[in-house]
Amino acid sequence: MELRNTDGTNIKIADDQRLAEALGSIGFNDRLREIVNYQEKRRGECVPARIAEVHRDRFAAFAAGPEGRIAEMHLRAPGSMVDDGTRPFDRPAVGDWVLARSVEGLDGREGPAGMIVEILPREGILARKEAGLRQEAQILAANVDIALIVAAAGHDFNARRLERYLALAWEGGTNPVIVLTKMDLSENGEDLVAEAEAVAVGNRVVATSIVDGRGLDELAAILSPGRTAVLLGSSGAGKSSLLNALAGREIAATGAVRLDDERGRHTTTRRELFILPQGSPAAGALIIDTPGLREIQLWAEEESIDQTFSDIEEVAAQCRFHDCSHETEPGCAVREALADGRIEAQRLASWTKLRREIAWLARKDDASLRRAERERWRAINKSMRGYTKERRSKQGSSR
Repeated sequence: MELRNTDGTNIKIADDQRLAEALGSIGFNDRLREIVNYQEKRRGECVPARIAEVHRDRFAAFAAGPEGRIAEMHLRAPGSMVDDGTRPFDRPAVGDWVLARSVEGLDGREGPAGMIVEILPREGILARKEAGLRQEAQILAANVDIALIVAAAGHDFNARRLERYLALAWEGGTNPVIVLTKMDLSENGEDLVAEAEAVAVGNRVVATSIVDGRGLDELAAILSPGRTAVLLGSSGAGKSSLLNALAGREIAATGAVRLDDERGRHTTTRRELFILPQGSPAAGALIIDTPGLREIQLWAEEESIDQTFSDIEEVAAQCRFHDCSHETEPGCAVREALADGRIEAQRLASWTKLRREIAWLARKDDASLRRAERERWRAINKSMRGYTKERRSKQGSSR
């Protein structure tokens, strides 16, 4: 398997230990290696690359370059992967591993270039329901190990929003960590940490400040070379500033926060994968920076909600009836826990709301599938009617 540079030199991948280590440094693992070895027999000479930026049908990616160094690679995707009718999960996303075939002189850019042949199976997918009425998912990041849920001390802190992010992280199969930023500005920092810990239900909470440096070493220790984290949070939460602090220098653009409501503008305008440089507090770790999310509509299963609210689920399991709605049934353990203060009223309301939202989404999804199936059969029946009519016409003319 080879990739040809624009200067004509070959980049050999398959049997070079240095290049295998280079791929490992950007998240390549044994599972992917087995898939690539199999695909090579079927697809021919292709190289694995990891998507770092997405620009519709053009992509910046990381691949193993000469002498075991990581090189940037410019990729294009076939129309079947980027057309408006393509389902979101069939499009390349930031963090994806893809197989690419070399194409010399693509777009006239320097460095290796190629055409995406296939998206490799994903793990750790963070996705939300696409904003608006469309019943489709939007992939925020792929092949993620850790979800860093960032919330700033002050007006940005919202326990109910954190619950949504936690459900999103659990659904994607990632390990969530709540990161509180700008703690140097908080007058009630201990209370915020306690509130975040109550929402996290056993997951880690790290209080940080890029001004006095608190919590940065603790956060850097969670990250490790070759593992991928994603920064999630609203605009102005301090995601890009946190990324720069972990990198030891400015690698992501940051913007000012409005004084009236402490909210920021969308300085980060697109998702981007960064490799933290050598000498930085978290050298070798990979971090995906994302724009602030104004809307967090879940694309999840009920199990992810149950995991996010495991404290309530444990109590609900003690209800007399297994299908208890926790409203009027006798022997409801949830209402008892609410009455004696073991469950907070707002948290219970959030749990109920998210479960209803997921149930509504499932019903809508089923309805969309049924509608699509009906349309498919209508098209088949229409074509068959046309075929039958044409056949009868031919038979009549032959008599």
